[in-house]
Amino acid sequence: GFIEAFRAALADRSADHSLLAEVLTLPSESYLAEQREPVDVEGIHRSREGLKTHIARALRAELLATYLGNTETRGFEITPEAIARRRLKNLCLGYLMQLGDPEVTALCLGQFQAASNMTDVVAALAFLADHPGPQGDEALGVFYQRWRSDTLVLDKWFSIQATSKRPDTLERVTGLLGHPAFSLRNPNKVYSLIGAFSGSNPVRFHDPSGRGYRFLADRVLELDPLNSQIAARLLRRLAPWRRYDSHRQDLMRAELERVLSREALSKDSYEVASRSLAS
Repeated sequence: GFIEAFRAALADRSADHSLLAEVLTLPSESYLAEQREPVDVEGIHRSREGLKTHIARALRAELLATYLGNTETRGFEITPEAIARRRLKNLCLGYLMQLGDPEVTALCLGQFQAASNMTDVVAALAFLADHPGPQGDEALGVFYQRWRSDTLVLDKWFSIQATSKRPDTLERVTGLLGHPAFSLRNPNKVYSLIGAFSGSNPVRFHDPSGRGYRFLADRVLELDPLNSQIAARLLRRLAPWRRYDSHRQDLMRAELERVLSREALSKDSYEVASRSLAS
């Protein structure tokens, strides 16, 4: 019934594109986590990814037709209807990219190379970067070379890599800390990389090894002398530690205690760590 409802929605040529995109969008992993206690990090991720793949397999033809039917034909426009078409088109492409189909990957790569607007370029880049393979790495390199002088656009480049579902995401994020375009003294860069990883990539941040928590606590301790308010905001990602399983609780609590034990810790970070442990 769920699949047939999606099929009927995609077949409705009179549907408002903005509403249709909303209807076809699945709840985020973070939203689903709010409905569960303890939070089943891997279960939520597997279920959501599995459903996306099931939708793509069952509705490949309909999703592809909707994608192709909403490609730009009159050049870039910023009307509400054009914005809605782009959102719907990229939503369909995201589902189709679950299939690992060379034809779909070629479509995505073509959109990345030929798109006349940043929305389509960034969407295609995110899909390519989400999947292991040379296309994603090459696209990230091309994007950086093209936009390396635009600091705001580079924030998107950092965030795309920080929110990738690839298993090696933490290693990539750690490596980007030393990138020439990154600086702990730049709040936008901190949020686009460290903030995006810890706040928008649940399955990688909450890795059962605890590496994600350790990475965040290390960055908080580095940031605290530079900008205590940002350090404290990032540390709040560990505040809901009691909502997770006992193994993750122990790991998150240990990192909060490690931060709290630092001598000369700022008032901002001290307050977050102490309140989180006491709550």
